[in-house]
Amino acid sequence: MSEEQYQVRIAGCTDTGLRRNHNEDHIGFNQQLGIAVLADGMGGHQAGEIAAHMAVESVLEKLQDLVDQQSARAITGSQILEFVSNTISASNNMIYQASEAQDEHKGMGTTLVAAIIEGSQIYAGHVGDARLYLFRDRTLKRITKDHSLVQDLVDRGFYTEEEARVANVGHIVTRALGTRAEIEVETAQHELQRDDVLLLCSDGLSDMVADWSIEETLKERGEDLQATASKLVDLANRNGGKDNISVILMQVYDTKD
Repeated sequence: MSEEQYQVRIAGCTDTGLRRNHNEDHIGFNQQLGIAVLADGMGGHQAGEIAAHMAVESVLEKLQDLVDQQSARAITGSQILEFVSNTISASNNMIYQASEAQDEHKGMGTTLVAAIIEGSQIYAGHVGDARLYLFRDRTLKRITKDHSLVQDLVDRGFYTEEEARVANVGHIVTRALGTRAEIEVETAQHELQRDDVLLLCSDGLSDMVADWSIEETLKERGEDLQATASKLVDLANRNGGKDNISVILMQVYDTKD
């Protein structure tokens, strides 16, 4: 791994949106350790809210433990990715067992995206359609690929990405934590550069605000990262706010800045 070390600024916000009665999204982050986790729950009787909370709290706690271990002994990049995957899988098992134990929680689940910055690297894991983007040199790039029916149809050539945004296809995720005993976690590792911004978001943002509009908002960001996160949420609400909306922004900067 690179010797470069970056500091991290993190800001986040979550909002019920305009159409829902309560917020089933949950976010958590640790700016000092460079960790962020975001989940979008699903299930009746507020079970989605419970699943999202369980996922974020358990994954955040274990990733914080990982960073503490890293200070005591060297851990390779592949070991960090494996840890991220195993941590999300363990959260899946915990939610699945909870859903099986109580009838009112039956079928509850949550999408999740988690990111940890270590040195000059970003390590991420996700399940479902919660997304991770990289904003670099005034250009927005999506790092994750949705685990959803729409994405499957795009992959098979039925739609382009642009057509899929307006296609009348049911919003169905093909992977979520807690819905089955075992889950496949997708992981990614990327080299970071100074002034990179990472965006974690629920589909309440990505369904309501096109990538080009998110990109324009990030281009216009000032020093106040929290204000930028809030502006993205406001954009989603102005465009209809059909779902809960959650945003986390992670900005890396050189320790010499």
